[in-house]
Amino acid sequence: MGLFGYAIPQEWGGLGLDLTQDVELAMEFGYTSLSLRSMFGTNNGIAGQVLVGFGTGPQQAQWLEGIASGAVVASFALTEPGAGSDPSGLRTKAVRDGGDWVINGEKRFITNAPLADLFVVFARTRPADENGTGIAVFLVPAGTPGLAVAPKDRKMGQEGAWTADVHFTDVRVADSALVGGSEDFGYRAAMTSLARGRVHIAALAVGTAQRALDEAVAYAATATQGGTPIGEFQLVQAMIAESRRPRCPGGRGRTNRGRRLRP
Repeated sequence: MGLFGYAIPQEWGGLGLDLTQDVELAMEFGYTSLSLRSMFGTNNGIAGQVLVGFGTGPQQAQWLEGIASGAVVASFALTEPGAGSDPSGLRTKAVRDGGDWVINGEKRFITNAPLADLFVVFARTRPADENGTGIAVFLVPAGTPGLAVAPKDRKMGQEGAWTADVHFTDVRVADSALVGGSEDFGYRAAMTSLARGRVHIAALAVGTAQRALDEAVAYAATATQGGTPIGEFQLVQAMIAESRRPRCPGGRGRTNRGRRLRP
């Protein structure tokens, strides 16, 4: 079906969906399986889009076809203890050492980490100054010495979406692993990828809300109290109506109205 590469350009083997199409697909993911969506979404979205938007030609050639096919599972290693997903609060550091970079730090709640073949790692190379933010992105393959993935997190839900802490201890990568060849692309790459990702997450929530509503209506039609389907009780009808009202003031068609969402 091409789901691992739905947002990757066709030239790299993906489906090349634009943002409006991404929203429609995300609604279906939300309606069916949030857990599976996490793997697809990270590959396509926040991890894959860093390479699509900011990677060098050789970096794109090395990784994007594998990401689009699912042969490469990618992780977006941004979130940290105490900083959340705010790039400006990064504590992970990368220090140049000759022709290499040495990375030290800790990431938290990283989706796909236990399965990842590639980590897209955000690290601070220097304090922000007049030349830029000093935040860079590095491509770190799984198995690189010093990279350790903790046991997967135990969660209340979405057990199929694996997350874990990731530790970097003197992880050494070549200068060619620096995304875009710049020490200052990190902040913009993070914010650009997260912006699309947040639209995607909002669409997921719409799909999940629709599934919950449909399940409630189906249950109300079959469950009985005193021999009467509970859907015939005005209180239950009012609860269902209230659930419907905020979700669809204009229906799903609003997604495409005037096609105001741009790729």
